[in-house]
Amino acid sequence: MVVVAALLIGGQAAAVPILDPAHIQEATLDNGLRVIVKEEPYWPVVAVGVVIKAGSGYETEEDAGVAHMVEHLLFEDSGDETALGPWIEDMGGYVNASTRRDFTQVTVAVASKFLPDIMPRLAQGVFAAQFTEEQVARQRQIIAREMADQYATAERVLEKLIWQLAYTVHPYKHPVPGTRETVAGLTSQEAHAFYQNFYVPSNAALIAVGDVQTEKFIELAASGFGQYSRGTAVIREPPTEPPQTEIRTDAQVMGKHATIVQFAWHAPGIASKAEVCAMDLAYTILGEGPHGWLDKHLCQENQLAVACGVQFLTQREPGLFIITVLTDSDSELAARQVVLEDIEKLRAEPVPEQTLQQAKHRLYTEYAFTNEAYTDQVDTLAFYEAIDSYHFATEYIERVNQVTAADLQAVVNKYLGPDNYNLVIVRPEGDEISVQEAWRR
Repeated sequence: MVVVAALLIGGQAAAVPILDPAHIQEATLDNGLRVIVKEEPYWPVVAVGVVIKAGSGYETEEDAGVAHMVEHLLFEDSGDETALGPWIEDMGGYVNASTRRDFTQVTVAVASKFLPDIMPRLAQGVFAAQFTEEQVARQRQIIAREMADQYATAERVLEKLIWQLAYTVHPYKHPVPGTRETVAGLTSQEAHAFYQNFYVPSNAALIAVGDVQTEKFIELAASGFGQYSRGTAVIREPPTEPPQTEIRTDAQVMGKHATIVQFAWHAPGIASKAEVCAMDLAYTILGEGPHGWLDKHLCQENQLAVACGVQFLTQREPGLFIITVLTDSDSELAARQVVLEDIEKLRAEPVPEQTLQQAKHRLYTEYAFTNEAYTDQVDTLAFYEAIDSYHFATEYIERVNQVTAADLQAVVNKYLGPDNYNLVIVRPEGDEISVQEAWRR
């Protein structure tokens, strides 16, 4: 799914999108750091994000989990005033960090009057971090506990299984936190090597949204971030994932009540922007809440499922289009059939123009609500700057409007085939069957 917005007025998209390019300025510092500023002087608050083009998709089999480890180490609490997180929170601010497949991001939000204070500290925390073996050992334990908690939930187990099933050679198959085995083996030397290679200004961007003046912010950026040397990240080209030409299945037993079915097809990456926009509309038609075909056919009309949903997050490289259904063992087979029938309906004929326009309007509405906060807008701009360019976010509405019913049908036929998907089923205890039985059933 793409994260950008426009307002609806009288059923039509407003002329000025939330991420209006006329309000966004950009610059590049001498050390290569990209600076993107959107002035929103309506509240005395500013959100600032630093995005590094380094996530789990940049790892190898041997160091899987190191990107997430480095993110943790940036916020390692040393017990003194140098710890970035507690310092910002003490001034009433917000701080968060996350690791994705394509990037790592640190975001803070504070009263705008504190901006001159936080900029040098934020720069130091991102570009001048120091890791000791003791800190790495402590984070290994923390991450291990996190993984134990996460993999006690069916949602995280499904995510891990579906990506590992869908990818055979590409590093997208690695769970973002790594595995218990790889994390247990990570050393401070490996963390340092990853950090020193990727955490350089020429491989990063600084984004601000809120009560800022562009020229002053760029001056603050140059003062706080400009002192760090450019660096040159050595980026290995990942192996190309071979086209999937067969159905792959996996079945697990977990929990006591519901059966969860998850389908996944390979989907376009950011290089195929027109296809991304068409796939977003397919996602909306199939899975946008009670208006989506799947909810209507699975939950409302036939009562085959308790809930269902569709996920499509654009990645730097081809990602996954995922459909999840919460059902029971008696309804599982029928629910799976409904999913495949709805996909086949999209393949077989162009959707009616009214259906297409309604899908576009629902996208606009969703994006308006998901970009109200300054931090949300920072996340949007950072996301696309990390995998391509923030300009795609500002062009997105126009690109979606250009998608025709024939375009949508062509993309669905290209990617969502009847014999190239991945299927993971998590059944409750007492319903233990083999993978082969899961497929035949």
